[in-house]
Amino acid sequence: MVVEPSAVVVNASGTERLIVCRAAWEDVLAGAADTDSDTFVFRSRRAARHAKNLFSSWTARHQPTGGLPALSVRRLRASWIVELLTARIDLGVVAAAAGMSASALARYSHFVPTLDKQTAVALLRGRTG
Repeated sequence: MVVEPSAVVVNASGTERLIVCRAAWEDVLAGAADTDSDTFVFRSRRAARHAKNLFSSWTARHQPTGGLPALSVRRLRASWIVELLTARIDLGVVAAAAGMSASALARYSHFVPTLDKQTAVALLRGRTG
């Protein structure tokens, strides 16, 4: 993980994807990371660098309380993708970060709220503000 002045970039070994922490979670991630150590930030007691089913085993161990539904890696990933698409981040950027093709993002489009007319007109005209 690299903490830069403008972003927290996650170094995911074994992948060439650019993985950047969302701004809302930067302080939490930076606080959890011990950059002077070789321990893993996520499931730090694991022995294997590329543990099989790493995330699904984590979600199985961390069950929500209060009648909330069980965590699901698939649903967490979908929520992340929809959040990025709702923020109108370029499809190619989202696809590359998610490790999928831009056309594969179509299945998430019905979860993305439509833009109001004023915003749509501004974007179509070439203005972002």
